[in-house]
Amino acid sequence: MKIKHNIVIYDDDLVFLEQLHEQVCNILSKHYYNCEISMFNNSNDFIKYCSENAVDIILTEIDMTQKDEFGMIEEIRENKPDAEIVFVSAYEELAYQSFRYNPFQFVSKADLDRLDEVLNTLMKKVIKRKKQNEIVNLTIEKNIVHIDINKVMYLRSKSNYIAAYDESEKLCLRFRGVLNKVYNELIDFGFIRTHRCYIVNCRFIKRMER
Repeated sequence: MKIKHNIVIYDDDLVFLEQLHEQVCNILSKHYYNCEISMFNNSNDFIKYCSENAVDIILTEIDMTQKDEFGMIEEIRENKPDAEIVFVSAYEELAYQSFRYNPFQFVSKADLDRLDEVLNTLMKKVIKRKKQNEIVNLTIEKNIVHIDINKVMYLRSKSNYIAAYDESEKLCLRFRGVLNKVYNELIDFGFIRTHRCYIVNCRFIKRMER
């Protein structure tokens, strides 16, 4: 299974947002990257999506006419410290100020041709990190969940929710979903179904008995 990466685009200008979305799709398709791309022009929806989903890359505007936008970015950065951020703005004078939020890059709306190089470089970085950490993105009931397959020992289903546990049986994450769908996405990564309510990571199996 080819790992899918989750990209989110935000801009309150719907016309520009659709143009940017098309450009990003074309770039990713050209380089054969497997990505889920979501776009938002409402800041509340944007923040809610980022808080509820695993996100790899965020492309977002910053507008000096909107006083709360840096606050919005700060909130997202707190919730998603590992997400890579690319600021796309018409206000180049905000570039220096934006770097306090540790973005991967600042791209001027007047120079969008740079996006090809920026996104290609960034995707390589994300893919390398995921291979090193063995992170798998699962799309579960329209939400995207990160599974660290070197950390999660087993998953258990109970009352329409799935809980993932590590080797010390500490809860890693919990999300709403159907175990059979999760298993279908994890089977290629060394997980087996041992019970109708359990999926086990073969990396942690030391002995099997009949």
